[in-house]
Amino acid sequence: MYFFFHLFTGIVLGFLCAELFHDRRWLIPCTIGAILPDLIDKPLGLLVLSSSIGYGRIFTHTLALALLVLGAGIVYWRLRQDPGLFALGTGILSHQVLDLMWRQPVNWYYPFLGSFSGSHTEDFFWVKFLEELHNPFEVILGAMVLILVLAVLFRSRISPVLKEKRAVITLIMTFSALVFGSLAGILIGWGLGGHKLPQIGWGRPEELILGGLVIAAASLLFWRWLNIVTSIEEQ
Repeated sequence: MYFFFHLFTGIVLGFLCAELFHDRRWLIPCTIGAILPDLIDKPLGLLVLSSSIGYGRIFTHTLALALLVLGAGIVYWRLRQDPGLFALGTGILSHQVLDLMWRQPVNWYYPFLGSFSGSHTEDFFWVKFLEELHNPFEVILGAMVLILVLAVLFRSRISPVLKEKRAVITLIMTFSALVFGSLAGILIGWGLGGHKLPQIGWGRPEELILGGLVIAAASLLFWRWLNIVTSIEEQ
């Protein structure tokens, strides 16, 4: 999976958990966890350890590390009533699942099956940067994430406008929920049919299925927020 879809997944998971547990502290660590493996492993494996490993899916792409963080997160959550560490582990595990790490069992189950293995293209970072720019889905997701970040940063100025334009917000959320839900159904259906979507970098059916599930979760979030806005309007 590509960077912005990992980031998008972390945001969706963070919001879902925040809604489920009524705790906004899930959002930031879950989002960070979803991109953390690439932020650590790519520079570490391809730059620092290029002569010995030379691969970008190593330590933080291992199942052992994800389970360790999740286990420690459960203990910390119970002792301190803080879900932050568990949310971080949830994001890390989501990254590994979207990367289909079970297809690289030596790396995912490290150190139990031996040393890390893998290869990379020359000028890896530049090649991946160009792939991001030429991937229309990533560009759209990047724009959506930017809009969300700006909305959070300037929420004090935006909130009064949104209160006056609840009808418009309701329409946007309804449209978004329908579009995301339809897209999720298409992607999951294509994936189950064994198809691929190389135009957006999803070269395996599993990626379409998993991507569709994430988008379906985003659709559920829009329906949830739509219901909240509607209930406020009715009061």
